[in-house]
Amino acid sequence: MNRISVGELVKQAKGEDRSLREYARDSGVDAAILSKMINGSYIPKKPGIFEALTNPQAAPRGGVTCEQMVAAAGASEEYQRGMSAGMSVGILTALADVPSSAMIKVLKSRGVTADGHFNSDGSASALKQEEIRRIQVIQSEKQRFTAIANGIILGCLGKNGLAFQLVNTNEAVVDGISFDTIVKLMNHEISEYLIRYVFITDEEAASASLAKNTLRRKVEELIFLKPLRTRIVSVVTNHPDAYDDLCACKDRLSYNGELSVLLFDHERAVLQKEEYLSHYKAEVPIEEIHLI
Repeated sequence: MNRISVGELVKQAKGEDRSLREYARDSGVDAAILSKMINGSYIPKKPGIFEALTNPQAAPRGGVTCEQMVAAAGASEEYQRGMSAGMSVGILTALADVPSSAMIKVLKSRGVTADGHFNSDGSASALKQEEIRRIQVIQSEKQRFTAIANGIILGCLGKNGLAFQLVNTNEAVVDGISFDTIVKLMNHEISEYLIRYVFITDEEAASASLAKNTLRRKVEELIFLKPLRTRIVSVVTNHPDAYDDLCACKDRLSYNGELSVLLFDHERAVLQKEEYLSHYKAEVPIEEIHLI
């Protein structure tokens, strides 16, 4: 399958109706950088430039989004290295929402503590560089999955005619439960859309039970979330078997609100499946929001 390149997306976002300098002026990105991106000699290592090129002020043509540029750049080793550069083992393991149990065992066996330092008894051997790189890759994959899936879902909401506003990420906690994205809908009877992303790593995927339990745990935590008629929750994963296992629990979950699960292929950047697992008990059925 042929991937569209970053350069092609930048050229498309510039459009035929304006010059490179005009696009540089609108986006705030230097024209020389834009030129290098278009001819393929430069790929930004972090998403800041992509955000600048696709924000409303930049007026990207052709509907080009930041998520599309990130996805295109994600195929580049240079981009992957840039995303993980400067991250210590301690930061990576702290940031990981669902750390790989296999990787944690490796860290412990090497005598590495939660903050990324070695145990003081001197018995630990040096942590191999390839193991550190693998942790960096896992974290980068999770970040990429969340960024791309989030962009696609928001795009689907827009295509369905739903006006929305994102809540500040620092405030993404509801009833003591953290969410990756909180969306306020403006023109629907559902006014609050909460999203959790569950990326299953290769280590977790190697164990079917671990992959399924990782996803189930994320859903079971919702027992503490108050069901509201005006609220919908979606859990998004990349693991087909874990998705099917969760779907088998339809109408048998402890959460009694509007809850859907989505299967997302982040390599192809497409939503593959969608299933509602539970509904708010109301006399008048709520108009469901379907992204597929």
